[in-house]
Amino acid sequence: MADVIIVYDSNTGNTAKAAAEIYNGVAESGVDVEMKKVEDTTVEDLKKAKGVILGSPCVNDNYSNLMREFVDTKFRDAKPSDKIGAVFGTYKWNGGNVHRLENDLRWLGVRLVTEGVNAHKHADNEIVKKLRELGRKVGEEVKKL
Repeated sequence: MADVIIVYDSNTGNTAKAAAEIYNGVAESGVDVEMKKVEDTTVEDLKKAKGVILGSPCVNDNYSNLMREFVDTKFRDAKPSDKIGAVFGTYKWNGGNVHRLENDLRWLGVRLVTEGVNAHKHADNEIVKKLRELGRKVGEEVKKL
């Protein structure tokens, strides 16, 4: 059972790369972490984790339809109000995905412990540091539970 689960959707591979950097940050904090594609994640995966990190590419200034369906069904069914969390994303032209995903997680009762990170296309060195720090922060907060 993972203490933290990273769930992501990725169209071109950029969001998957960002998820991998976050994975490294969570692992550095010393907690168990698992990374799964959104379509492979189950309600049970979510229920078992203390921390959840969701990531999506930006599609029409919002997060992806696949992630939206996941949040509206499996994530909601997991009753996430006792979870610690964070969000991340990637974008090409505009970046409303992270803000909208954060709002939806707050509405479901997730306690966001750090500001979301949104990478423009490919993550540069500064963004990689922010992604890893996001992972470390969630891991450290999970350790306090």
